[in-house]
Amino acid sequence: MITSLDNKTVKELTKLHQKKYRDGRFLILDPLMIDAALKHNKLQQLVYTGEKPFEFSNTLEVSKEVLNKIAKKDGLSYIGVSLSINEKKAEGNRIVMLDHLQDPLNIGRIMEAAQLFNFDSIILSDESADIYNEKCLANCKGGIYSLNISHCDLLSEIERLRSLGYRIYATGLTNNTKELHEVEASDKMVIILGNEGSGVTKSVMDASDEIIKIDMCNIDSLNVGMAAAIIMYNFRI
Repeated sequence: MITSLDNKTVKELTKLHQKKYRDGRFLILDPLMIDAALKHNKLQQLVYTGEKPFEFSNTLEVSKEVLNKIAKKDGLSYIGVSLSINEKKAEGNRIVMLDHLQDPLNIGRIMEAAQLFNFDSIILSDESADIYNEKCLANCKGGIYSLNISHCDLLSEIERLRSLGYRIYATGLTNNTKELHEVEASDKMVIILGNEGSGVTKSVMDASDEIIKIDMCNIDSLNVGMAAAIIMYNFRI
């Protein structure tokens, strides 16, 4: 059992909180995420204190103080080290595209909604927030493993998907914006959601086939995670 806070392995694991130190691995603190990593053969190591929570081939027993240091959080009895996902091109009939989203919590909630409403893929612009951030992982309900996730140039990806028969719907306000209930679903569709403050970038909006919005009462804006869930529910299959 490791009890020293200055142990080399402890220091290396603690650094995995920071993007620049990740070496194809990331930390998972939530038990549901650990179960998802195990199910998808992505759990590399189980780090625990006290009684081992389940049998696993690669385990590391540490003191409570060491686990608290690695997790940067008190009260946990075990955490996991996961292998990074294998990103792959978007596929399926329902795709979500995220344009410069900066809050990892929103990205996690959108991943959760995508699973709930049968969307297959998440595409992120390269400037979007870190998908391995703890806030994203705590809210994605395992979606980081079950969805097709990729980072790419959005304009190039829009053209690729259009050539494959997808219709592109961006959210925003223009002279041609349609309310959600006015939009007829396509067999293959891409929904684009934009930055929390500035929305979908003009170049991406101009490349879309239709611009849509959610008709609202009493308020004039929605959190992007909530907006995404409403739109995906509307176009679920």
